Amino acid sequence: MKYIATLFLVLMTLAFVVCGFLLWRRRHEPQDYSRTIQALFSWVSAFFTLTFIFRTWLGTTTADSAFFEPEHTFVPFLMQMTFFLYPLEVMRPTVSRTLVYALLFSPLLLLVFIGLCTGIVYTPIYTYADLWSHLGEFNVWFRLLALLVMLFYAFSLFLVPYDWRRSSADKKFITRYACGFCLIGVIHFSIQMSHAYVLVLLHQVAWFGFFLSVTYYELKERLLVMPSSIQPVAVNIPTTPDDEIWDKISHFLLDQEQWCSPDLSLNKLCVELGSNRTYVGEAFRRNVGQTFIEYITNLRIDYVMEVMKSHPDADINQLLTEVGYRNRSTAWRNFHKVTGITPAEFVEQLRSSSPQ
Repeated sequence: MKYIATLFLVLMTLAFVVCGFLLWRRRHEPQDYSRTIQALFSWVSAFFTLTFIFRTWLGTTTADSAFFEPEHTFVPFLMQMTFFLYPLEVMRPTVSRTLVYALLFSPLLLLVFIGLCTGIVYTPIYTYADLWSHLGEFNVWFRLLALLVMLFYAFSLFLVPYDWRRSSADKKFITRYACGFCLIGVIHFSIQMSHAYVLVLLHQVAWFGFFLSVTYYELKERLLVMPSSIQPVAVNIPTTPDDEIWDKISHFLLDQEQWCSPDLSLNKLCVELGSNRTYVGEAFRRNVGQTFIEYITNLRIDYVMEVMKSHPDADINQLLTEVGYRNRSTAWRNFHKVTGITPAEFVEQLRSSSPQ
């Protein structure tokens, strides 16, 4: 078991180093520091993983020591703060970054300072009987309070305001990130309240899988939201005054710019209209002869093509982002479905046919 765990940790360390290098090389997008943050976080993760390898062989891992030791209670706060940096950079909340960081990080930094720098003498807790007998001591309930605060912070990402116009990731990815963040926090809390070595390994696996999934998304999937200097093209959504539900659909899609929201779905549209999938789907077939997905896909790709025809040097990935795509594979697949060619081929055709 020990050799298998060591081999896995070595692979983790190498993967963190390589991922950090790849992210660092792709960090030059203006006004976006997400890849820089992930690169630094990957190298910090490699350091901690390497440290854990040595602790495993020295027999001084968390599973072999006392419950919620100060080192394992307060130092992870610093790690938790780095977990916050990436989603905040991707979500770009409407309030000031400085204000968000101050509200999120000040309580954690205060707990770290009190826990590690004020000379508190901590009573070792090896059993639940020890915990119960010393529960009234300040150093014991203060550590328990710190663990509960950390657990609360694990779920606090769900409370950060999300605005699809500013975010360079869709709501599904943000939700998955928050769930992964919560899972790691819950496992860490469980480790500190037990001696289970299997939880330590599970924590490493969850951490590794979480980090790799975010790195893959960052390098292969995410399309960045960039400020555009191109004049928007008018979008035409037909209206039918005699068709009440279609009139509501067209106004919702156009007036609120929901046609380019990455989180638009048929279910969301039905909720907004107070109707059901059958009636709304029939309204699309009746008025435009297409399903909801077909119509929205064609509307977005047609918009991108029209803008590109007027501005052949425009960044097509930026335009795909502006019409609601946050994942590269989804954007390119839909573009190919509508046009029969890839975005790169379309750009090449435009540039080859434009006068030199």
